[in-house]
Amino acid sequence: MHDTRKQTTDLDTLTARLREKMRHNGITIAAVSGFAGAGKTTLCRSILKALPDTAYHFECDRFSRYSFKEREKRIAEQMAGSDKSAADEQNPLHWYDWSEIEKALSALRKGRRFDFSRAWNPASGELDAHYALHLGEDEPVLVLCDGIFLLHEPVRDWFDATIFVDCPAPLRKFRGRRRTKDPERHAYMMHLERTFGEPYFRDFSSCADNLYRVDASP
Repeated sequence: MHDTRKQTTDLDTLTARLREKMRHNGITIAAVSGFAGAGKTTLCRSILKALPDTAYHFECDRFSRYSFKEREKRIAEQMAGSDKSAADEQNPLHWYDWSEIEKALSALRKGRRFDFSRAWNPASGELDAHYALHLGEDEPVLVLCDGIFLLHEPVRDWFDATIFVDCPAPLRKFRGRRRTKDPERHAYMMHLERTFGEPYFRDFSSCADNLYRVDASP
């Protein structure tokens, strides 16, 4: 059960909590976690607008273990093997390069910058992009770490605050259909959500410091 004192649908309330965290840290890193289509990136952009020049967006999707083609190949090979479920390769939790994410966050804390030359290229699906983030030199700043799976150990221990974006399932599915034009691909992504996403958040959503409820309609 979530602590109701941590629940909010009000952006100003959530931003005020993050601003209070910033008073005690030179660099505050907050995890923004939730299902695909929950509105994590939209929330990050709203907070960035509310805290201009002091908030930064960190995209976990840029840190992938494999290119899209390599990932699909590995899934197909596992499906063709003795383990028909392909649980390890299909689980989106395992698609991320967690060690590189940890290195980048550590670099931000230590030197206020990171440069990553093997980033996921959303246009091509390859790992050939450059991704960098340089924070201000001295002033307190907030880094919003935007990613689906950020509430399990030891990952959640990397953050000063954690936010679970709770969005109604019909709205998430509506957004998913709008984003993914291929019906087969959309059905596959819904399968992944049911198989891996729903169990993950049943186990870990209550670990978030803050629960931000999205009550908007499609």
